[in-house]
Amino acid sequence: MQLKTYQQKALEQLDRWVEALQVAIKDREEAKAFYAKRKKPVPGDMANYPAAAWQNLKRQGILPGITQDGDTIVPDYISRTATSGEPIPHVCMKVPTGGGKTLLGVAALERLQTCWSKTGGLVLWIVPTKAIYQQTIRAFRTREHPYRQMLEYAAGGRVRLLEKDGRFTRQDVDNYLCIMLLMLPSANRQKGKEFLKIFRDSSGYTSFFPEQDDATTSQSLLEQHPDLKKNKKGDWIKHSLINTLKLIRPVVILDEAHKAYGRNDRDNQDFVRSVNRLNPRFVLELSATPKTGISNILVNIGGQALHAEEMIKLPIKIHSLTNSDWKDTLARTKEKLQELEKEAKHLQQNENRYIRPIALVRVERTGKEQKQSGMIHAQNVQKYLIQNLAVPEGQVRVQSSEHKGLEGEELFSEMNEVRWIITKDALKEGWDCSFAYLLALLDNTRAKTAITQMVGRVMRQPQARAVNDSALLNQCYIYCYNRDVGTTVEWVKTGLEKEGLTGLGTSVISDDHGQGATLRKIKRRKRYRKLDIFLPRVLHKDGRQWRPLDYDRDILGSLNWDDIHAGEAVSLDDRDKMALTVVAVGLHGEGKTLQSDTVTGNRLTLDYFVRRLMDTIPNPWQAARIADEFLQKQKKDDARLLQNRIYLAEVLRQRVDDKVDKEAERIFCSKIRDNDIHFHLVTDRKLNYELGKTLEILVTDDEKPLSSQGKTVQQSLFEDVFESGFNRLEKDFALYLDGEKAISWWHRIAAKQEYAIQGWRRHKVYPDFIACRTDKKLLILETKGIHLKGNEDTNYKKRLLYAIENTYRSAIDRGEMKTIGEPPATYRILFENNWREEMSNIIQSEN
Repeated sequence: MQLKTYQQKALEQLDRWVEALQVAIKDREEAKAFYAKRKKPVPGDMANYPAAAWQNLKRQGILPGITQDGDTIVPDYISRTATSGEPIPHVCMKVPTGGGKTLLGVAALERLQTCWSKTGGLVLWIVPTKAIYQQTIRAFRTREHPYRQMLEYAAGGRVRLLEKDGRFTRQDVDNYLCIMLLMLPSANRQKGKEFLKIFRDSSGYTSFFPEQDDATTSQSLLEQHPDLKKNKKGDWIKHSLINTLKLIRPVVILDEAHKAYGRNDRDNQDFVRSVNRLNPRFVLELSATPKTGISNILVNIGGQALHAEEMIKLPIKIHSLTNSDWKDTLARTKEKLQELEKEAKHLQQNENRYIRPIALVRVERTGKEQKQSGMIHAQNVQKYLIQNLAVPEGQVRVQSSEHKGLEGEELFSEMNEVRWIITKDALKEGWDCSFAYLLALLDNTRAKTAITQMVGRVMRQPQARAVNDSALLNQCYIYCYNRDVGTTVEWVKTGLEKEGLTGLGTSVISDDHGQGATLRKIKRRKRYRKLDIFLPRVLHKDGRQWRPLDYDRDILGSLNWDDIHAGEAVSLDDRDKMALTVVAVGLHGEGKTLQSDTVTGNRLTLDYFVRRLMDTIPNPWQAARIADEFLQKQKKDDARLLQNRIYLAEVLRQRVDDKVDKEAERIFCSKIRDNDIHFHLVTDRKLNYELGKTLEILVTDDEKPLSSQGKTVQQSLFEDVFESGFNRLEKDFALYLDGEKAISWWHRIAAKQEYAIQGWRRHKVYPDFIACRTDKKLLILETKGIHLKGNEDTNYKKRLLYAIENTYRSAIDRGEMKTIGEPPATYRILFENNWREEMSNIIQSEN
């Protein structure tokens, strides 16, 4: 699974936290030895090693902080203590709904493997609802699922899944990564009496305890762990699950942690105490909206990061039919669904990418006994769709507590025919299908949370990848019956904030003017409305035909991975060394500093390095080969390698990235020379990029037109251009183009929505401007601040644009452009300090 940039950064932040923890553990162990000689207790600030590690990161200025009264502050560490008296490291990753919290949790387990032995350990994965529980356990059980595969990598293929009543032994914990899934009612006394079952005696955990008649060993164990529960007579230790957990000290992952805490401080503290009683050695919260004063926010990801990484569909377009029947709302929904299906078929024909748009319909009643006069029932909607709107019966499903219409459905399969899903609350949580594009709200609920949760069902982007050249398939749609659209817009905006999707307020729009941000269709200027404007794509030869270049297939697929190596050994002597002491926490909680020979083969695993290469190398066997070669060359003892593993892993990844990038560039340029890749217009218009004749943009009530000295721009390709779409440099550049006599028209390309160029790296290049000289020569331009000059991304773009411009000119020289008569194009990156001089040269150039 390809991790997004914000996910990689989140895991790198966790790496820093783990490394800071190990430094703090080392300091604590030294302090223990120092004060033990003097028969004094260790001072609190040294004993509380998680707080010391947090302060270390805070001093470095790498903690995200929280917003209070408009200011960003980084709070001090909020400490927790287990019933055993040990401080508990606990941090939170703030990740919006749809941002991949479960994925990050699974990936984080590898980072936390120092908390258990090489192949073993116990993780308590706690979820808030039955729906999320079922979704998670299904993913973990399915060996083909990316989550399960990541767990297999982290544990060397030795994974055991457990539920609350599942039995496990000491041997299991020693030899397997054991993951026990719990629901909140099972984990919190205040959330249900089910928690009491944890205390019951059970023969399933006898391997962790002394024999009942072994009083000496039992007494010794109680001295080490005085919080262990005994039977009513007090003569032997209960063989209960909670006592077992206290001995093992599990890692606890709280999925959707914001739903675990209560509405008031008392409930919050009750839940904190419940988790503390489990005696965890590490707590990781995954939450869209963490509780301030409870959670230590290590990672803070906003909604804009998800949109930038193409994880969600935006904008959210809200339509309301106030003076009509619910059936009219359903009919309008069907019209939009048909429009999306037509676009999806076009996408499959051109790019072989399959999407089947689905509409969700929220009704007021679903139960057999709930048919009431005036209430919109699921059966009524189903009947109307089939009988009146001619929707095939096989395309409609009802999902409720009584009707499990989606059970067993493979919604992503091309053989599946589901287009409509009717529900009330069954899909609020624990259901994700990125093919869901439309939401029809036929109920009259005023529950803001319910509406927001349903909106979240239609926001996820299929394959977490935007659709090229299709605004329709990059947006989601809400149709409301008998509901004020302005109120609904505000509810959705507020709801997105509560789901952690910050910064997306202007992306919630209505079809009514005067309701804040609206989607306006902008026409071209009259003199250009009939002009067909085509731009070349990077194409790859496919037999006798051409198709758009596919990075995975045409670049990575052409690499000879056997030629990729990690290079020579890394010198650790010149590095600012962190002499980390490895502390093993034994079964009974005792700490022991390990010597080199003890560490050898115990903690350092090949999987640790392989996982960090998987974003670059799609073949795990090749990743394992490269990582193994790298480690074999280090010629260092395993203890030292372990101490520097984060640094070594980063060096390895950077080396491999560099080698793959150089080889990918060589392949790209080689295919250009062999005419297997070209970049010019072709007679098959579907393979060219056609610049639209209308443009849909978000416009707020206070939007200002782009102007200079009170005069709006006149040479833009489209009639209306607004200031909000430009930063300072882009505004100056646009005004320059507008006043240049040699430019007949210009256009500001919408970021990551319009024209893009695929190169030898995965991410496409999105230019900023297209301009046309009076001699019809096209200029494709990107502006950059001076601070970006010389950085790696800029250098890549310059090399790519140089390569493709040469292919364009070569095509003209070979006579391949004569059939279209397209003049040559110029591609340039312009920097803030000298763009005027560069543009003057480009405009005056005859080529």
